[in-house]
Amino acid sequence: MSTHTHTHTTAGIHSKRRFRLTNGQKYRQRQRLRGVDAVLDTLVESGVKIKALELMRRIPREHEMASFDKYWVKSKRYPNGFKPIAWVPKWTKTPHPRTWAPSVYHLKPVVRR
Repeated sequence: MSTHTHTHTTAGIHSKRRFRLTNGQKYRQRQRLRGVDAVLDTLVESGVKIKALELMRRIPREHEMASFDKYWVKSKRYPNGFKPIAWVPKWTKTPHPRTWAPSVYHLKPVVRR
């Protein structure tokens, strides 16, 4: 029996995660975004009138998004403020917000006195 402890084998999952997404992960992420776009198109074509649906139509579609927006998320714990989307727990199951330019609906009302 060896008395040598293997500290490098208990380094944790952090040392085993890739910082960059693989091509397969990127492909599946794009497919998920396109699936959301397809559901949105179906709702619009059905003629449903909901304010939330009107706001969702303003978000960029998958092909309009920059790769940075598709594969990175904000995180206050990282030096540059962003981390790979694959480092988010259950990242394939949780929604990730898309960014878009604010409109009149997103601005705070001006209170005049």
